[in-house]
Amino acid sequence: MYVVPRAERETMMVAPVRSERDRARPRRGPGAAALVGTDAVPYSDAEIRQRHDDLSRRYATEMRLSAVVASGGGIAGLVQATAEMTANPVWLIDPQHRVVSRSGSARGSDFRAPDVDHLVAQHGPADLECGRPLIVSAQPVLGIERRHLLMPVRRDDCLFAWLVIAEVSVRLGSEDAALLCRAAFHLASEYAVQRRVARASWNARATLARQLVRGHTRDDDIADAAEYLGVQASADRVLVYIADAPGAEPRDEEELSARVAADLGVEVLATRGREGMILLVEAPDLQGNVSFVHEVKGAMRRLLAAIGDPDAIVGVSGVTRPAALQRAYRETREVVLCVDRFARTSERVIAVDDLGPARLFVANGDLGAVRRYVQDVVGPLLDGGPGKADLLRTLQCFFDTGRSVRESAARLGIHENTVRLRLAKVHDLTGLDVASDANDQLSAQTALLVLRLDGHPVIPSFGESHVADHKTDRGRDSA
Repeated sequence: MYVVPRAERETMMVAPVRSERDRARPRRGPGAAALVGTDAVPYSDAEIRQRHDDLSRRYATEMRLSAVVASGGGIAGLVQATAEMTANPVWLIDPQHRVVSRSGSARGSDFRAPDVDHLVAQHGPADLECGRPLIVSAQPVLGIERRHLLMPVRRDDCLFAWLVIAEVSVRLGSEDAALLCRAAFHLASEYAVQRRVARASWNARATLARQLVRGHTRDDDIADAAEYLGVQASADRVLVYIADAPGAEPRDEEELSARVAADLGVEVLATRGREGMILLVEAPDLQGNVSFVHEVKGAMRRLLAAIGDPDAIVGVSGVTRPAALQRAYRETREVVLCVDRFARTSERVIAVDDLGPARLFVANGDLGAVRRYVQDVVGPLLDGGPGKADLLRTLQCFFDTGRSVRESAARLGIHENTVRLRLAKVHDLTGLDVASDANDQLSAQTALLVLRLDGHPVIPSFGESHVADHKTDRGRDSA
């Protein structure tokens, strides 16, 4: 004769109501002590056969699920195997209410996926650590047309998904509950493995990005690591440097790089710099460098708006070969430092080419000396006198158009001779011969850069352009 130990009885997920005979049996601990004693009421042969059949079915279930895991069937394979062992429809639904996988042939598989939040709410408070599925009764008045079994797929306080069976073809019973529990266990293990693999892969990609920026690793070692990760090491890239805000928590490089990659449709590597985050954005082969840098700046503005951090400072390099990424990193940090020192500018995403070589002086010079330099160079244009704003605007436009009188006139909506007269007036007031003297050109550009960073009302911000039909006083020419 055989008496089921208490420990084994209590592992049943959905236990049937105990009969008077069951209640008459003593609750003893496991082991030989449970098999002896004159007060024990033995199971009948029929009950033992039934118990044997139940255990055999659960053993077969466990072996089948384990075989799927061993063969690398993954999450979809486990859900498919689970669906084949029940006549009712099965869904695997993630915390974002997306259907990860579902049964395909069972009646009801094409039904709308259950609303897990609604089912859990109707169930009431539940202990997700108890190891048993939640049973939600049919409540048509509340929109629940049939019974459901829900099992959280979780590991170490991390909820990966919900495994759900709906009562459609046959009545839900203890076998469905046992199947759900074991399937959820194996699914949680699969999710945990994938999470560890993803983390290891992410760490390897971050290490590769760090090696590309530092430039100290042998090229063949970088090439081997990149090939293993499926990354093109020789690709040109735009380096983006996002400065950390003082006292703020470091940003999640993995999440932000994934957002930028999805926005631009290109590969993005990410790693940490000394005081910020570095993104390496792969440049498409068939797109112009200038236009792609413009797209990257737009993507960064959208990213900062989406994460609610519009005041973050971002430096963007030009399209750069792998051997020059170390220099690009230094240049983008100089951009960030320039913006940080002159924080009144409204534009926080600025490219290296927007500042030019003068950024080195602006980023590293004494702040008071820089401001005195601006006064020394273009001070006569800053006193607010009649026509001074037009002179300053024309000077900025002259450099924005590559020192083209014709293009400047077109953008400002004035005659070319008017541009020449204004440049001559600038020469009279400041002594700057910006039309022909290279030193004066550099001096003027440096001073204008500081004014632009400082948010001067006459100077357009980075990304704006001079056009003839500006609708604001900031861009309108009075000529």
